[in-house]
Amino acid sequence: MIKNNKVYIIAEIGVNHNGQLSLAKKTIQAAKKCGADAVKFQSFRTEEFMSNKNQIYKYHKKKENMHSMFKRLEFKKNWYSVLAKYCKKLSIDFLTSVADETSLNNYLKIKPKIIKVSSEDLINYPLLKILSKQKQHIILSTGMADEKEIKHALNIFKGNKNISILHCVSLYPTPLNKINLHRMISLKKFNCAVGFSDHTIGIKACIYAACIGAKIIEKHFTLDKNLTGPDHKISANPKELSMLVNEIRNISTILGNGKIFPSKKEINVRKKFRRSVVANKKIQKNQIFTKEMLALKRPGTGLHPIYLKKLIGVKSKNVFKVNQKIKI
Repeated sequence: MIKNNKVYIIAEIGVNHNGQLSLAKKTIQAAKKCGADAVKFQSFRTEEFMSNKNQIYKYHKKKENMHSMFKRLEFKKNWYSVLAKYCKKLSIDFLTSVADETSLNNYLKIKPKIIKVSSEDLINYPLLKILSKQKQHIILSTGMADEKEIKHALNIFKGNKNISILHCVSLYPTPLNKINLHRMISLKKFNCAVGFSDHTIGIKACIYAACIGAKIIEKHFTLDKNLTGPDHKISANPKELSMLVNEIRNISTILGNGKIFPSKKEINVRKKFRRSVVANKKIQKNQIFTKEMLALKRPGTGLHPIYLKKLIGVKSKNVFKVNQKIKI
C-alpha cells in the first residue's frame, strides 16, 4: 500500500473496461506487467447521479447519450469480488472510486484498504460524511475545486491523517498551460500527503509531478487508445505506462531520503579525497606549532582541518617528519 518513501502509481482503468469483465482482467494484467502498484476503477449508479436522461455527451468528435453511455460503463456488482481476487493473485492493489453509499457498501464487502473519491464528489457532502466514519485510507481528488471547497471537504474528515489529496484538472485532455503543478505544492498547506491525478496526453506531467514531491500518481490506462469510450484517447497505453513507472522509480532513487549526511560509500571516498593536518617541515618534540609548520594534504585519514587553528601555539608532544600526519 501507500508508503512514504515510494511513489504510489495507480493505473486508472476507470471505465476503460467498456462493460466487459474480460477486458477488465486483461487491462489489470497489463498494468501489473507495466509495474503499477494499483489499478483503479469507477463505481457509480447512473440513476443515482443523473437527472437528465436526454443529455448528450461529446468526446473525441463523437456524440453519445450520456445516460446510455454511463449505464453501459457501470461497474457490475459481482465484479468486486472477482476482480479483487484476480488482483490479489497478481499482487497488485485493487481500488475503485465510489460515488454513492450503495457503491461504497458493495466495495466495503471486499475489505479494501483504500477508498478513492473522484473530483466531482468533493462536494458530495453526504457521501463524505459517511466516508469520514470509515477507517480506510481516503484519496480525494480536487479537480474543479477552489481552496474553500477543499478546506470544507477536509473539515468533514476532522483532520484525519489517513487521507491524501490529489491535484487534478478536470479537462479531458488537459492542455499544458492548464496543468498548474504548483497547485499540487500549494495543497501541502492542508497537511496531507499530496499527489497528482493526470488527464494530459502523454506521461511528462506525471514525471514532473513526481520530481516535485507527488506521493501518488494516478494515470488513466488502456490497452488500446482506439477503443470506444470517453477516456481511452487520454489514457496511457502499456508502452507509455511502462515508461512512466520506470522514470518515476528512477526519480525516487535520485531524490533519495533527504538526509543531510554522506552515505557509507561516500564516507569511504572522503578518506581519499579530503585533506588532513600534516607537518609542513620537520617538527621537534616540545616545539611550539606555528602556522608555517602545518599544512593540509591528502589523504583525509588524519586530523580533521577543523583543528588546524587550534594547534597554533600548542607544544608538540612528538617529533614529526615532513608530510607526516599530526597526532594530538
